[in-house]
Amino acid sequence: MAFPRDKQIEFPPMQTHLKWIAPALLLFSVVCIVVVVIILLTHPSGSFIGPW
Repeated sequence: MAFPRDKQIEFPPMQTHLKWIAPALLLFSVVCIVVVVIILLTHPSGSFIGPW
């Protein structure tokens, strides 16, 4: 199927950039790290991080 060369290509509109996405994801990752560290440090059988 051949396309005519004089037809203009139509692109969809660009996505809008939300300025709060990057800080929100950074905050979410920090909260996840803190939760994991708290879980590791408060394990019922003592510290779970290592033998050192």
